[in-house]
This record gives sequence, C-alpha cells and structure tokens, in this order.
Amino acid sequence: MTSAALSAVLKAVVARDYPGIPTEGRDKVAILQDVMDAHGWRPVLELGRALRALSSHPVLRALCAARTPLQTVERWSTLERFMHSRHRTRLVEHDLARARMTLRHVAIDGGRIRVVNDLFIWGVLIAILETAGFTGLKVSLASASGAAVVIHGGASRLAPRKLPAVTDVATFSWKPARRAPAPVSEASTKGATGQVRDRLQRLMVGDLLHSWTLVESAQRLALSRRTLQRALQEEGTTFSETLQRSRVDAAQGLLGDSSLTLTDVAFCTGFSDQAHFTRTFRRYNDVPPSALRELMRSAGSLRLSDGPARRGGGPATR
Repeated sequence: MTSAALSAVLKAVVARDYPGIPTEGRDKVAILQDVMDAHGWRPVLELGRALRALSSHPVLRALCAARTPLQTVERWSTLERFMHSRHRTRLVEHDLARARMTLRHVAIDGGRIRVVNDLFIWGVLIAILETAGFTGLKVSLASASGAAVVIHGGASRLAPRKLPAVTDVATFSWKPARRAPAPVSEASTKGATGQVRDRLQRLMVGDLLHSWTLVESAQRLALSRRTLQRALQEEGTTFSETLQRSRVDAAQGLLGDSSLTLTDVAFCTGFSDQAHFTRTFRRYNDVPPSALRELMRSAGSLRLSDGPARRGGGPATR
C-alpha cells in the first residue's frame, strides 16, 4: 500500500489495458500522463480505482475498517504522512446531514499538482470507500460557473479531453446505508480465552487504528467502566497495556510478510509514527522490529535449507 505497491498495480493494469504505453523504468506521473494524452481523463480516474485489487492488503483493510467516509479519509491522510508524501489530501468541508465532504489535494511545498495526480488520487479514494462498503458514491468537480461537474457515480457530460480548470478540489457524496464489513474472527487472537483481557484484545484487533477509550470499550463489551478496569487489574494488566500489547502482537504477526514495509506494519497496527512503533516494539520484545524481521527471515532460510536434507531418509554423518 506504499507508493511501490500502488505503482506496481498501476503498471500491471496499464500493461494489460493499454499495451502501447511503456511502463518499464518509468514513474507513475509519466505513465498517467501518457494514458490521459492518448485516451482522455476518465481512464486516469479508473486507474486509481484499480487499487481495489489490493483489497486483502493489511493497510487497505485498516483504512476500510473506519466507520464513516470522513474517518476513512482521515486515515488516508495519516497514511500520506507515514509515506512522507509530498502531496496531501485535506478536508475543506464536511456535511454529515447531507452525507458529503469536499477535499483538496495539495502540495506541501506549495507547488502545483498535475491534473493526472489529482484524478488518480480521487480514483484511489473512490476505491478505498467502495472497498469499505460505502455505496452510492458520487464525485464532482466545480466548473467555472460554479456548477458541479460529475466525474464518478452519475452521468458525466464532460468530453474525454475536457475537464474543469480546477481539479484539485472534489466533492464526495454517498448513501447513508453501508454494506456491513466482514466480521473479525475471534480466532484471530492467539490463545484466546474467556478472560476480559482477551475479550478486549479481540475487540481492539478488529480496528487498531480506532481511538479506543476505556468508556467505549466497556460499552462494547457490555461492562461498566469500573468493572472493566477492575477485571483487567485482577488479570495483571491495564487498559493502556492491553492496547499496546494488541498492537505489538499484531505487528509481530505482520513482520513475516516480506511484501509489507515496516511503515506498512506501523501504520496498520495503529502506531502514531515509525519512532513510536520501534520504541514500543522494543519495550515488549527487547529488539527493534527490523531486527526481529531479520531473525524471522534467517530462521525461514534455515528451515528451507534443512528441509531437503531431512527428507533424505538417513541420519546425518559427521
């Protein structure tokens, strides 16, 4: 889900759908510009929506676990900060009653963003919101006259080669109803028991990016705040400690996936930044996450190299 993962999806889709456009050794913007020059603006938006191919990716699942479109976009903004992106998505306006929000795509250095980058990011956000189960999505840009020009989710009157002058501001709207997200399996918590601590961990691992509080957690577990505190104390832990342990355990489980960067792991397990992730992980495991990942890789390599010898039949001789 970092820029490398997005670029890989983009190149694969372009190679499949637009074989005349070269992708090898080229950056995202150059490829998108060639697509728009040859086929118009709409394919660029659709290339952003191709992110749906990564629906099982842990980072995308973490984004999609948010309860509202606004929270989903806020998580996307956090991911942009994690990736040290030069471009950021910022909220301009949010109207909960009308189920709509307006976003601006900005360059943090104050520079101008190319149209293809705007369209691609709007497509990416559409893909995230669709994957999260929000329905009836409509996205529009403002024309020179101030009228909304639909680019997704309705009949667009825009010609393939024509766009409003301003593409860095888009308004998203959606239906109040949402497809229910897949439930989190209780088996996802190692060694789960009937202890309150384990029940709390099962709740937390369902959405580690959520700002869990003692009061909300108690309500979700059908307990009073004081009962939850007392039960955790009797089990030798605290609410804060359980949350940190849940994040560290989840991170440790993801470190074995070589396709994930440490930034991916830190983001989707709810740490505020890479330094917070490293510091907390070291406190629980005595080593930083990078060192444990290397140990896991080394152990995996040893198992692979030992495997054929063990299948050879006879005992090893010295």
